[in-house]
Order: sequence, then structure tokens, then C-alpha cells
Amino acid sequence: MNIRYVRLAAAGLAAALACACASGRAYRTDTWETWTSWNDSYGASELKDDGVYYTLSARQDDTRDEPSDGYAPGLILSKEIPGSRWQLDLEADFNIPPGRAKRFSYGVWIGGDGARPSVGNPSAVFKLVVQRQNGPRPSDDSLIVFPVPGGRFVRLPAGLKVLRFRRDGSSFSVLYSMNRRKFVQALSAESPEAATAPSQKFFMSGFAGGDPEGAWARMKSLKLDGEEMLY
Repeated sequence: MNIRYVRLAAAGLAAALACACASGRAYRTDTWETWTSWNDSYGASELKDDGVYYTLSARQDDTRDEPSDGYAPGLILSKEIPGSRWQLDLEADFNIPPGRAKRFSYGVWIGGDGARPSVGNPSAVFKLVVQRQNGPRPSDDSLIVFPVPGGRFVRLPAGLKVLRFRRDGSSFSVLYSMNRRKFVQALSAESPEAATAPSQKFFMSGFAGGDPEGAWARMKSLKLDGEEMLY
């Protein structure tokens, strides 16, 4: 049996044991799950002194768990979120040059234990998906969020400072802040099925239709109920 991609946890990924230090803080991913890409060839992550970086590769697709039509599953970084009441605050930057269609997908994935938390995995019972994307047209440069099921997307300001995910039992919401103080609610959704799902994760993945032209995402801070998860 030829296993083309696997999940690697903390002790199984030597590269993740490295850290990058900035202002006395050490960024790290050794407590995260790393779901490698097909043949470990699509997407990459790197720790630098100013955050956790994710870079795209040509023809990786965050909606697939098997290769098809010339696309292949890409790297996924994920972190388990405990409990049914929490608040998750993300601060991230993105560099996505115009050109061929490309995006970074991230958010909350709830579903089967041990399942690959891709955007398209059918074992998920609920997802809050955020996509920062760009393409050949000026209108392609956008930041959107949508729940699954539901699917109706909401456009967010691309220059927001903090994106907040919140869960209270079966109720979920997404808020944002332009100044780290005042938060505006972007959407709310209900998922009774989430109560019985064995696993919930924050995830990051991506898509690139062709040459990603140096596109990268940088996670600077990810706080669960005020506690930093990146260092």
C-alpha cells in the first residue's frame, strides 16, 4: 500500500520542533497536526521570526482528498479546539499577487475523529470557511466567509485586524475588528449536529490554479479564550 499523504503529529515531524523567536516569543507548530499533501508536494509551511507561514504550490486544491483533473490535495495545518463554548481570535496577513486564481482557506472544521479536515471532506458536519483570494480580475481580490451547510457567503474587509470565531453550544458566529477593540458581527449560524461530532479543529489550507507567484499567508496570533496557540 502506497500512502501518499498522512497526518503527522507533534513527535512525528522533526521540522516542526524548530521555533522562531520574536520579541521573546517563540512561534511553534509542534503541538499542531500536519496533514501532508499528496506525495508531500503541494503546499508548505515555515516558522519565521514574525509568524507561521503557509505557501502555495501550483495546482493544489483544498476541496479534494484524492487527486483528479490535474489537481491534488494540499498541505493542511490544523489544531484541535476543545469544548462547546469558546472564542478564537486570529490575526493573519496575506500576500496574494494577481494572476491565476488562488486562495487560502481557513476556519473551523467539525466532523469525524481522525478525518482529514479539508474544505471538501464529506465527513464534516459543519464548517465556517474563510477564503482570502485573488485572481486575474480586480474583483477577485476578496475576503469572504460562509457556513457549510448554508453556504451563503459574506464579504469581509480585507484590511481587518482580528477575525473572531465564536461557539456557544450549537450557535456559531464570526466577527471582525478593524482596530482590535470594536467587533462587528459578520454572520451567525446554527448546527445542532455539531453537538455529537467527535472533533473540531481550526484549519488552514489553500488552492492555486497555476503558478501561485509567491502567494503566502502568515499567522501572527491565534488565541483560544485569550490564550495564545502559536507560541
